[in-house]
Amino acid sequence: MLHCAKKFAVAAACLLAAAVSARAAAPSPSITATSTGSVNVSWTGGTSPFIAVISTSPSFSVYVTSGSVVSASKGYPSLDSNTTYYFKVKSSVDSDALYSSILSSATWAVAPSGIYSLSSYFTSDSSFTAIAKIGWSTNGNPEWTNYDLSYDISSGFGAEVVSPINNPTGAPVDIGGLKANTTYYFKVRARGVSGTVSAYTPYISTATLALKLSGLSDSVYETSATISWTPVNGGSAAESSEGYRLNLSIDQYMTAPEITWPTASAAASSHDFTALSRNTSYYYQAGALNWPGNPNMAETRSFTTLAAIPQNLTRIAVTDGSATLGWTALGAGAAMGYSLEGSTNNFTGGGLIHSSASYRADLSTITIPTLDPNTTYYLRAASLNSAYVPNYTASQSTVTLALPVSANLTHATPAPAAITVYFQPLPESPQAFASEGYILEGSTAVSGGTIFSSVTYTYQQYERSLTLDNLASNTTYYLRLGSLNWERTPNFSALPLVKTDFPGPLTGVTLDEVWSSSASVSFTPGSTADGHVAEASPFPYFDTISRSSATPGASVSNLVISGLDPNTNYYYRAGALYNGTTIYTNTFPALMQTLPPPLTGLNTPGVFRSSITVAWTPLAGTPQSASAEGYLLQASTAQSFGTLAGSSLTANIALDRLTIAGLQPNTSYYFRAGTINLEGAVNYTATPATSTMANLPVESAFGLTPLTMTLTWLANSNPADTRYLVELDDDGTFSPADQSSVTVLSSATFSALIPNTTYYSRVTPINRLNRPSSTVNFSPMATGAYDPNPLAYTGLGVSSVTLNWGAGIPTPNPGGTQYRAQVSSSSDFSGTVLSSFTAGLEASFSGLVSNASYYLRVSALNLTGVPTDPAVSLGEALTRPATAYILPADQAFSDLLTDGFTVNWADNGNSSATVYRVDVSTASDFSALTDSKTVTAESCSFSNLLINTSYWARVQAQGQTGTLSAFENSGSVKTLFSSVQNALALNDTVVTLDTSYGQISVHLPQGSIGSSTILTLHQSTAALAAPVSAVSALTPTGIGLSITHFPPTLVLGAITITLPYRMSDLPPGTDRAKLILALFDETNAIWVPLPSVSDTAQNRVIGQTWHLSTFQIMQSNPETGLSGVKIYPNPYRPSSASDIMHFNNMPPYAKVRIYTFVGELVREIKADINGMAAWDGLNRNGAKTASGVYIAFIQTPDKKSSKSFKVALER
Repeated sequence: MLHCAKKFAVAAACLLAAAVSARAAAPSPSITATSTGSVNVSWTGGTSPFIAVISTSPSFSVYVTSGSVVSASKGYPSLDSNTTYYFKVKSSVDSDALYSSILSSATWAVAPSGIYSLSSYFTSDSSFTAIAKIGWSTNGNPEWTNYDLSYDISSGFGAEVVSPINNPTGAPVDIGGLKANTTYYFKVRARGVSGTVSAYTPYISTATLALKLSGLSDSVYETSATISWTPVNGGSAAESSEGYRLNLSIDQYMTAPEITWPTASAAASSHDFTALSRNTSYYYQAGALNWPGNPNMAETRSFTTLAAIPQNLTRIAVTDGSATLGWTALGAGAAMGYSLEGSTNNFTGGGLIHSSASYRADLSTITIPTLDPNTTYYLRAASLNSAYVPNYTASQSTVTLALPVSANLTHATPAPAAITVYFQPLPESPQAFASEGYILEGSTAVSGGTIFSSVTYTYQQYERSLTLDNLASNTTYYLRLGSLNWERTPNFSALPLVKTDFPGPLTGVTLDEVWSSSASVSFTPGSTADGHVAEASPFPYFDTISRSSATPGASVSNLVISGLDPNTNYYYRAGALYNGTTIYTNTFPALMQTLPPPLTGLNTPGVFRSSITVAWTPLAGTPQSASAEGYLLQASTAQSFGTLAGSSLTANIALDRLTIAGLQPNTSYYFRAGTINLEGAVNYTATPATSTMANLPVESAFGLTPLTMTLTWLANSNPADTRYLVELDDDGTFSPADQSSVTVLSSATFSALIPNTTYYSRVTPINRLNRPSSTVNFSPMATGAYDPNPLAYTGLGVSSVTLNWGAGIPTPNPGGTQYRAQVSSSSDFSGTVLSSFTAGLEASFSGLVSNASYYLRVSALNLTGVPTDPAVSLGEALTRPATAYILPADQAFSDLLTDGFTVNWADNGNSSATVYRVDVSTASDFSALTDSKTVTAESCSFSNLLINTSYWARVQAQGQTGTLSAFENSGSVKTLFSSVQNALALNDTVVTLDTSYGQISVHLPQGSIGSSTILTLHQSTAALAAPVSAVSALTPTGIGLSITHFPPTLVLGAITITLPYRMSDLPPGTDRAKLILALFDETNAIWVPLPSVSDTAQNRVIGQTWHLSTFQIMQSNPETGLSGVKIYPNPYRPSSASDIMHFNNMPPYAKVRIYTFVGELVREIKADINGMAAWDGLNRNGAKTASGVYIAFIQTPDKKSSKSFKVALER
């Protein structure tokens, strides 16, 4: 048995060996060549033909097969650079299990290029931490490609530093740790995943910035500012600079600095900006310069110049608790306002500062109301700029008044010639509440009268009364009691009136009127007086009585003092006599000067158009009584002189005349001249009235015909009654004039003249007193030529026309007559006018706008060059249209869409009224037109065209009368088929494809895909798959979108797709409110509805997807009941790519409630109009729901039907 078994085993082994030898050995591959975009592979063994497979995945989940290969080698071109590829091969007759061993190889990385620096982002915060920003072009290398950036301070790179960098896009990166103000050389190369490196780029050089400035500050004045800094001037280049640059601007963004100041001195530490505007905000930048002169600018700073310092500071008022100062207010906008400050120590050594401010630039006074009484203060004012920074004046010192004595604590005791006032003195301390003495004053008048006073300048506690002596008896006195401050300035308190005891003084004594040699005094007579007297004296105490007037009558109330000297000061008084004693009372006013002597010999030696001179016999300089202090001349149009027309004043007594200027021409005036005394009183003398001369007229336009001439002029402010003598002569001698006329009008017409003959004219104005002014000679002027007779225009072209006319009607103009022909695009010739002057009977114009109306006219010129008016119309001409100007190919078409584009051209001189016809066709010979439009613009848009189709366009101009130009071909263009754009994993990306009815867009939020890829969008033009769905009843529309991408990537989050549609593309009967987006599941060949919104207002559907495939707008047909509800995925994993649990095939607006097994409500969701809802795994509070099994309770909107489902959630 053992022998038999052994034989059986040997036989089996032999059979197995025979089978193996019957099959060839598996191929053994090897890499024969590798480049940046290809891999070549050869192998030995195996039996031809072969099947070779290459993939970027070692699992070959996605691969490219070569099909049947006869030879034992295979080349793979057009591969991605710097990518690892896996290769295996087998004989085509073998099963997949007999593939060769997997061979891997990586393509090389492409050498980068275009290395550059971004100097605007360089920094240098210290001498050894400068940063440069370097970028380059990756030339299509994948994002995992690494790069070696080499840099050195020598172009030979003898001590280079190589920095490995992963920079997917080649965007500028920071290179730190560099020396400031130093030139560096940079180059870069790519390093592949296999370790191979590309060649370095050519090096570039750039200089790091000098150190950033420190200690930057500014000192600001009214019209200048000093910018200071710590110099960057160290021992090494990295610690030094090549100078500095300062920019100054009133624009905070520094877009266009008004002043730029550079210096090459590294030792500089400041700069003065002068000639600045006051109260103006300025912005500045300062930076140190490196070797190439680039500044390392500090952040923008600002300052505001000071407002102008207040001028003419004046103390206006000081009380016991306040001080008011004034100044000349600045102009509007010159300051924000003002402040006033007070200090007891002149603003040194601290202490309390009292202040008050106003924020009105037009204010010129401020009061500080918080001062202490009887205290010395230093006051200063300041203007405030717009930043509220003050600009102080020099300080002024003042002493506030002492506190007043209370009038309620005083009483007065009168005597016949005295009054004593008793009062309660102020306390001795503190100083602010004390007084340095007291003063008592009394007067018979509130102001202007004689003041009687009594004063003490030392403080004494027992000093409790003051007495006024030598007062008039029986006279009422105004009293005031003042407390004195350190400057002995009183602060008065008004006291009650007190009357002396003596009886019978006069009251109401008034100086009524003063003339050259007399004065009138009135008074209230004393009821018991023996008589009254009025006296005048040159002395205030009446030491000498010059003149007097007396009466024994007790009832007389007025006396006239005569015999006074003119122009002399006199004091006046009136007295009542009591038993031989006269009690006098001074007049009010007590002093007045008599009038000077009147003027004589008045006449008017000078009468002109705007001034009149009045003369007289001047007064003598001495004695004073025969002289005056000056003369005054006044003019008025009324005898009452209620309103003055002018005046003239002089203090020169020797002057014998005055002139009043600024009078109106040809106007009657009354004059009066007066002598003036020291008090300004005037003694007038009237003069006869007279009239000013008429103004000279101003020549104006002539009115011309062949036989008449009308002169016109401007009245030049002359009144309407001014007369004018107008004369006309054919030789200019006016000996005598051929014709003349006198008129009050502003024109005169002369007739029966010779055609086209030069005449001379002049006008003389005459005033109301029949006095002529100067004669005005007008410009020589010829009578008009005859109007030319109109003829038809000829030679009308695209931009030209010829005007024609006859010699004139009714009489032809002689040969040699000049004509002016004109054309204009405005019927009233108010716009641009083209003119031609000629002695012929035609004129040609060129350079006109095509297809534009022009108005034509012609005038004959007389001998003085004046054209006939109005010009003779030659009609209207419309130029022919020009062919459209075809733009270069890159400008002829724009706004490319999948179904349309825009054609562009230029007008080629055509007017805006030109209509253009634009044809498009799929045939280059336009044998069949696709579309044709007419527009008045210089572009035309087409839509509803075929996708990915070439179209030819041509343009034709059409004139206003229908005249057509030739067609001009614009060339051809192709409508869009697809849109290819990069989608970056780490960026928010929107990929779009434009159509005439809206924009197709795919929105990939940041992080929604696992790695960057290239997305291709194109509208589905082929027949879409049948509307088969495992979860919902769908009706197709045929409106689809295909999205492809490479390289492959994972979808990690929701992607939003917006797909527009045309109403005409929807099947009849479509309910647009129920439109959704559906995704085609290629694996299961079914359509999956997506969470969607139908935007019926914008004719588009917006949906969310977690897969990239083919999509179609479909109509959802929701169930009426709950029997067909579909829930997927179930179980639901929130971290999966689907990211939501779908509830489909429900009635519209059904409610879905998620409960735990113990009946706790987790979430409530409402279905949309399509009967679709989704759950994102969150509870009602937005928190994540725990893993587990839940109950989904679904209820119809009418609450008549409900159904429960188990759903699972796994985290």
